[in-house]
Amino acid sequence: MRPAALTAAILFAVPLQAQSADPRITALIESISAERLAATVQALEGFGTRNTLSDTVSSTRGIGAARRWIAAQFQQASPELQVTFDRHVVPPAGRITREVVLQNVMAVLPGRSPRRIYVSGHYDTVVLRRADGPAGGATEDRDNQPAPGANDDGSGTALVIELARVFAQSEMEFDATLVFIALAGEEQGLVGARQHATKAAAERWTIDAVFNNDIVGGSVGGNGRTDSRTVRVFSEGPEDSPSRQLARYIREAAARYVPAHTVRLISRHDRFGRGGDHTAFNQQGFAGVRFTEANENYSRQHTVEDTFTGVDPAYLARNAQVNAAAMASLALAPAAPVVTGERGPTLGRGQGGYDAVLRWRPSAGASAYRVVWREAWTPDWQFSRVVQDTTVVLPGVSIDDYVFGVAAIGAGGHESVVAPYVLAPRR
Repeated sequence: MRPAALTAAILFAVPLQAQSADPRITALIESISAERLAATVQALEGFGTRNTLSDTVSSTRGIGAARRWIAAQFQQASPELQVTFDRHVVPPAGRITREVVLQNVMAVLPGRSPRRIYVSGHYDTVVLRRADGPAGGATEDRDNQPAPGANDDGSGTALVIELARVFAQSEMEFDATLVFIALAGEEQGLVGARQHATKAAAERWTIDAVFNNDIVGGSVGGNGRTDSRTVRVFSEGPEDSPSRQLARYIREAAARYVPAHTVRLISRHDRFGRGGDHTAFNQQGFAGVRFTEANENYSRQHTVEDTFTGVDPAYLARNAQVNAAAMASLALAPAAPVVTGERGPTLGRGQGGYDAVLRWRPSAGASAYRVVWREAWTPDWQFSRVVQDTTVVLPGVSIDDYVFGVAAIGAGGHESVVAPYVLAPRR
């Protein structure tokens, strides 16, 4: 390597620096209430069952009463929220034993741009077995028998309702449109999420991120271990997929705003052999991750024992704060740059092949960009450089030995997720 290039490379190789904390985001996450979360989980449990195939007529029991109550909570939170039922007629198939009108409950907080950021939880429940063995009885009885679902997924649904409240009542104006959605049919095979994601893909909606929260309220596992300071975030590969970039972003935002809470990144789309509603969005090409408590209590799941006694409201509130910190940071930032052209990533060699040359399209609202890179066998970004132009040369930094990316920085200092320069898999 030429001495001048070596010097330049050393000067450029500064540690990756985090954004400064925004006091408005700090105030937003501090307004999240463990008491409200607890009351919401208990109210959801009070519907007796929220099975997708349960009663829709009663005003006090079943999935119909639950979804109307959820919509009312969104409406009462703020007139800024556009509240609708996302309806889909689902024919009999698999675990759906008869035709059903499935209804996701959605509240939209419009931003300056149409790009969307989702936070989701599923409000339906199921009992597949009793605490002491399999659930019995006829199909109709199973559909309407008690299925409290306090943690799975009353906790995630309560988180969505609480975040809708605090975001809509904040005085911040977001660039991205925020979507708070309580999904149905998850326990029958992610049905509500699949219907919604398929529609989003067909209509070419821009969905930048899906924050799916499923079983996020318990701090004590079935093994007796307690962990109230960690949350797991699952994301599908490969290592530089949009979902992995989102997961990295969440961890950085949590470190900035909720430093006492650890985000543990899991390089897997979900728990082994299992799936959640974010999977339906992933399959349509959208970035999405799953939040799940650190130490699950499997003995309660899908049983009548999944009650409020298994929920830790303070822990649930911290998980809500992590979601809020990342969502707010992302929603205030510009969209990520586009780093691919017709022939692939706009990454090339300069100066005889030893310098990295990066190009990207301008992002609306960006005042600067952060170029990041790391050694090619390292999972986390190591080095960065802030630039104004949309072309940068890194002397002496080999495109063979490093992975590169770029994030857009808004006028307020908020950064987008990193757009990585990656090649499609060789076939």
